[in-house]
Amino acid sequence: MSYMLIELYTATPAWTALDALSRAALFARIGAGMQHVDPTRITPLAMGPLDHNVPHTSAEQFYAVWQCSARQDADALLAAIEATGWHTYFTTTHVAGTAGGLQQHLAELAGLPKA
Repeated sequence: MSYMLIELYTATPAWTALDALSRAALFARIGAGMQHVDPTRITPLAMGPLDHNVPHTSAEQFYAVWQCSARQDADALLAAIEATGWHTYFTTTHVAGTAGGLQQHLAELAGLPKA
């Protein structure tokens, strides 16, 4: 069963203060850091700006969705992201868990204990 990692993130004042050359240098570090991630075990599925015109949206600016072969791969991805200095420039919320189908999830919800 695969493991999903979802990131929600917003630029910090440190990011908005950077000039184009400094931003390009960070992107180069990110590219170099991602070279250590196994593409057969970690797949970027989607990323981009959040659509804030949907009900119950999040306040963050951007999202990224990664499919990982296992939790260990997600941990490796998070470590690689951390090593680039990403969190200096973007506040990030991570959401992660095993990937399952609708029926499985409905069963998980149904199985929650009664209050």
